[in-house]
Amino acid sequence: AEDLASLSRLDEGIMLRQLKARYSQDNIYTYVGDILVAINPFKQLTIYDKQYSLKYRKVKKSQMPPHIFAMADAAYTAMIDSTKSQCCVISGESGAGKTESTKLIISQLIELCPTRTTIGLEQKIIQVNPLLEAFGNAQTVMNDNSSRFGKYIQLKFKGGQVLGAKISEYLLEKSRVVQQSPGEENFHVFYYVFAGLSAEGLKRYKLTTA
Repeated sequence: AEDLASLSRLDEGIMLRQLKARYSQDNIYTYVGDILVAINPFKQLTIYDKQYSLKYRKVKKSQMPPHIFAMADAAYTAMIDSTKSQCCVISGESGAGKTESTKLIISQLIELCPTRTTIGLEQKIIQVNPLLEAFGNAQTVMNDNSSRFGKYIQLKFKGGQVLGAKISEYLLEKSRVVQQSPGEENFHVFYYVFAGLSAEGLKRYKLTTA
């Protein structure tokens, strides 16, 4: 089933079996009512190109297979029709694909704008990520590039056109600076410093390896 909420009976076991069956066929997206469940495929899928972007424009959710582009379209359409702010919450375990899902949502929202007067905005938003990740991401036992903070991205619209964006971060795991669990590492930026400095530079800043 593409929407598990349509099943006559739904419990944890049924949900897991349905998701597993769809995942085995490379159907990584499944609806549960207004919620989109996404499972990281850990491989490239050809379902994010321009053709797919156009398919999910101004169509009812029930008319097309589950897709993250459909969620972007639903949010954009609701914003235009109600003239009220909309919110998309992306959550999941480490390595689930939250960062990639965020990029895809932003990309589709910008594509939905009537004119592309904000050429380059999508790339500017995405290019901020490496800087945020340097100071806020670290290797964990679950994920080599785990975000250790929350991210709140606001897209500013006027007349259906995106004008700009604001990124706020919160709940940074500050304790990681001084202590890490076995098998885990500190924030990436510290390793970048060691990789980028010469032996003379390390000595000048009194930095030594553990």
